[in-house]
Amino acid sequence: MLFIKRVILFIISIAVVVSAIAISGLNTDKVMLDLYLFKFELSLGFLLILSLFLGLLVGLFMALFSFYMPLKAQIRKLNRQNRQITAEKSLEISND
Repeated sequence: MLFIKRVILFIISIAVVVSAIAISGLNTDKVMLDLYLFKFELSLGFLLILSLFLGLLVGLFMALFSFYMPLKAQIRKLNRQNRQITAEKSLEISND
């Protein structure tokens, strides 16, 4: 199973690299990126790849804070309740 996951990850990685090379190669025009204080002249392909990567990072962080963090808080709450119930049960057993 681990071998299959690695093969699939390798194939996806190769596809991403080939796509990045194709995008960069087909979009070699220079464009001006104006960030109000700074101006850069970069290739269109590089800017496309950069914007896709930054969008992916923003999406991952949004998913982290909207799904993962509340679940971690719920796990902490349930663990605390579990410890309390376990302590109560152990007291009941020791009192008998």
